[in-house]
Amino acid sequence: MSRRQHPLDWVAPLLVGTAAAVAAEVAIAMLIYAGDGFLRSLTTVLTVEGVALGLGLWSAPAPHAGLIDRLRRWWMLCLAAFTAATAFGVSWSVAPSLGTGAVGQALGLTLLGALPLFTCGAVLGGLSSVARREPANTMREPGAAAALGGGLGFALTGLLLPRAPIPASLLVGCMVMLSGGGLIYGIVLTSRGEADDADPVAAGDAPLDDVTTAPGEPRAT
Repeated sequence: MSRRQHPLDWVAPLLVGTAAAVAAEVAIAMLIYAGDGFLRSLTTVLTVEGVALGLGLWSAPAPHAGLIDRLRRWWMLCLAAFTAATAFGVSWSVAPSLGTGAVGQALGLTLLGALPLFTCGAVLGGLSSVARREPANTMREPGAAAALGGGLGFALTGLLLPRAPIPASLLVGCMVMLSGGGLIYGIVLTSRGEADDADPVAAGDAPLDDVTTAPGEPRAT
């Protein structure tokens, strides 16, 4: 039986896309500012971020058994990646010598750019898997909303980054957006009556009603 699209289907991918764009631009700003050569640094950062996003999309959970649980885990990993990026970025701002040298630059590129983009790609791919397994016209594909979110993230970063006392403070906003996006996505699935055992292809999944539960917090049953 076909179910209507939820009016908030687009919010979660929009917020994930926004967070990915903010992380990408913050990483570029910090790494290029501290780098020796503008073009070389720009090329390196954009290449790593593009590859990380692509690998994340490639690694996304496929639409079969356990999809919602795997998507939940990826969402928590995404929050953990942004937490690590925030911690490193704040440490770098307090002690600029942390980001100097090949090791510091490589660590910064990994934590500030690669991991956030990789996990955002995996989450967006998982959202797409959930949408693809649904009957026609019940859930929007997240690609368009994620792209719009990316544009919004670049615009917000360009507006706020020059005014931020610490560049990495923008990543705290990303964590808020990701948590809010997970909460809204859980509401969407709950309102649609997500019952995975009714779908033989996805049997064994659990509802994503607590995707934003903090690490260590028991899941709702």
